[in-house]
Amino acid sequence: MDKDRDCRCCEKKVPILDRKTCPECGHVFQGNGWDGIDAHWRSKHEHIMPYEEFWQSLCAEHRQTRGK
Repeated sequence: MDKDRDCRCCEKKVPILDRKTCPECGHVFQGNGWDGIDAHWRSKHEHIMPYEEFWQSLCAEHRQTRGK
């Protein structure tokens, strides 16, 4: 992955909220932050980019889970 690649959530203009939202389909994750994103991404969006690449692309603000 290109280290200069922008955060996928920033590219898609996903707001930074307590409830995390998938930048590709708008799915809102229930519970604690990004819980379940790996299974969701791999089953629905792996054709866009591998999960590991997506996760590494996230900026600190989008990756952060409040309270942690």
